[in-house]
Amino acid sequence: MKHLLRSKRAVAASLSLSLMVVAGCSGGGTPAATPAAETKKEETGPVTFKVAFDYNVDPQGMSLTDNEYIKYLKEKTGVEIQINSPGTAGYVEKINVLMASGNYPDALALSDGDKDLILKYANDDLLADLSPYINDTAKYPNIKKYMPDSSWLPVTDKGKVWAFPYNRPDGLSQVVYVNKEWLTKLNLQPPKTIDEFYTVMKAFAEKDPDGNGKNDTFGLLTNSTVDAGARIFKAGFNAEAYSIKDGKVTPPEITNEYKEYLKYLNKLVAEKILDPEFPTITSAIFQQKFKTLRYGVISGFWHYPSGLEIPKDVMDKYMAIELPAQKDGKPSVFTYPSLNRHYIAIPKSTKNIDRLMKFLDWAVSPEGMKFSMIGIPDVNYKETNGKIEAAKQLAPIHWAFSLVRTGQLNDDIKKYIGVVYPPQAVDNLTMANKIGKLDTLRAALPYYPDLAGFNLKKIVDEYTTKAVLGNADVDKTWDEYVARWRSAGGDKAIQYWTDWYNKEGKAVVK
Repeated sequence: MKHLLRSKRAVAASLSLSLMVVAGCSGGGTPAATPAAETKKEETGPVTFKVAFDYNVDPQGMSLTDNEYIKYLKEKTGVEIQINSPGTAGYVEKINVLMASGNYPDALALSDGDKDLILKYANDDLLADLSPYINDTAKYPNIKKYMPDSSWLPVTDKGKVWAFPYNRPDGLSQVVYVNKEWLTKLNLQPPKTIDEFYTVMKAFAEKDPDGNGKNDTFGLLTNSTVDAGARIFKAGFNAEAYSIKDGKVTPPEITNEYKEYLKYLNKLVAEKILDPEFPTITSAIFQQKFKTLRYGVISGFWHYPSGLEIPKDVMDKYMAIELPAQKDGKPSVFTYPSLNRHYIAIPKSTKNIDRLMKFLDWAVSPEGMKFSMIGIPDVNYKETNGKIEAAKQLAPIHWAFSLVRTGQLNDDIKKYIGVVYPPQAVDNLTMANKIGKLDTLRAALPYYPDLAGFNLKKIVDEYTTKAVLGNADVDKTWDEYVARWRSAGGDKAIQYWTDWYNKEGKAVVK
């Protein structure tokens, strides 16, 4: 055992040493005492920040530490951003070792799915509280003006903000697609209610809409997460969002709404309207199946008409429509736990945090967002009398150097998106924003260390698949499923969240 512990320590030490290269020495570590004149120089002169970043696209030969985007930003802001990527494989583990080493980077990026890790670092007193900078509108005028208040919820604890969000303008990303050619052939109108969707999808499955004489079409396609496609009806049954029921914070997966949603999907499988292979359908397989033109309805990203993921000749046969109204006639909405792609956390030992925050303030300004969306003027695009045309293609690497974005989808942002995407895609994004909203309650839920050990998601996923396939009778097994979820830690989670909600959550969740 002692030998094993020594081996683990040796590996950790080795990895820590390798990551010191990532951290650099421009701002990490405990800052030494600095003469007043030198401090003044650091605050006003050019400064470099090295940022640990999970950069997971092909840089296509462009250097992460020396490129045209770095030079442009340095000229514009006086700040040089150098991205240091330790590699996507095991990124979080490498960041954990880096933070444990005490040789911190100037800033570090963590994905939205790792926001609990940010709150853990905050609890360990490793991060700077950004709220004083955010609230200083005299020095940082753009942050409060352009960043949505809700974007901070996932990384806020007791009024302190522990990271800066990359809030996506296209965070509300999903629309419903229906085969418009099949609607025309079968003399059907676009469906507007859950019952009308059922009628249309059943016709797509049974009435040979592609005219090949075979019984090989389905009304609905979904994937193994029961997200793309089936999510339409999760929204339709109001089974997506966290809610307050009987005075307690309640996840949707144990509500009667979720029960009715499962029964509806099981009906679609039983009548061969929904492709029953969904448990094995990954994202890649989903796209391959969609391209076969054997499916009438899906949900998917607003940008599908661009042809970048789904061929244009396929998407030309589909149109985007709104979600089905709920049973009581209320509009349905897709709800999202967060609209943030990632977060930039800043260790409290970083020098010149005010300069880095000044850079982030510029990044979310109209000028900064223009760079983030379409690149360098007269290099990546040309603008004449307000009309923007693409020039030199943006490198896949460019967006990362602004580090953050504001999620505002205004006319300017739509115009920038239109430089890259066709008008139909931009229209779809407008619709996605109409039928989507942030689940503010879920976004604001506090860090709960025990939650990771409860395995509640596995319980939900297993039961959902069994119920939809008909391997579990929902009416007979529902109470047993809920009891299992609660006893596996669900009741403890609900109590923890409810105590938080009653103490401080009501003030932040709107």
